[in-house]
Amino acid sequence: MRGFQPIRVEAIRSERIVCIIKAHELRVKALQVIFRKDGSLFINFPYFRHRTGLLSSSSIPGNGQRKADVNLEQGGKITSHLVKYSHHPDGRAHFSQDGKIVTAVKRQSVPLRRQEGHIFSLLIQGLNALERADPVRDAIASTKRASIEFALEPPEAVKIIGRWHDINKLRCSEANSVVGPAVPSLDADGTRGDAILVASPYPEVRHVLGLSCVPIHKLGSEPEVFVFYGGFDAPEAMTNPTKEAGFLAFIYPIGESEKTRQRLGDVDYVPRS
Repeated sequence: MRGFQPIRVEAIRSERIVCIIKAHELRVKALQVIFRKDGSLFINFPYFRHRTGLLSSSSIPGNGQRKADVNLEQGGKITSHLVKYSHHPDGRAHFSQDGKIVTAVKRQSVPLRRQEGHIFSLLIQGLNALERADPVRDAIASTKRASIEFALEPPEAVKIIGRWHDINKLRCSEANSVVGPAVPSLDADGTRGDAILVASPYPEVRHVLGLSCVPIHKLGSEPEVFVFYGGFDAPEAMTNPTKEAGFLAFIYPIGESEKTRQRLGDVDYVPRS
């Protein structure tokens, strides 16, 4: 590995971290990162206005092409609730929401001890569809709850990228350097930016999550769109166009949701009487 291993990696350490996007006077909450004591990573999405969406355990066909169309209805179910994404230490990945949906959209991903690099992305169009950040409550920082903020010019849409890193594999250009919490990042398309390192507050943590937020082009004609993908197969499958590669995804909102519900079924929890 090129470069020098930093003498210390600094990160914002808290059990729950709220990601805030600021575009001029608009400050909104996009997602929560939650670190569990057992080493699990949760990404929670309680802030989007629309509640009916499509959850999917899907795959990219191994057709030998670098680009492929993916139909999320294959392996998909409708839900009437916003969900959280869970990635457990052994690689089990799923969508859930306690008491609201059945944990049925799931798959085996990469164990967190072996994960390195891109672990999820969230695409958002229509920032006004997100809950406003509270200037007091969301500024409080502790080992229980903290926040990070990305300031952008008002964008057509944004992409939040999460990258999971073993701190022993992080490298810097100069010896005896301290890295974080803000670090430079480089996307696969060559776009440079800054990422913020966040981590669990529990002892003996070996990994940090780097979060970055970049403006992107408009996603489509709908004014408000919320798309997530994660839970990937191993990189050797994801980067090999001849291999089928699985992942989890969701999209909110869904048009003609009742017709889609009748066709695909749903995962909404109905308590027994």
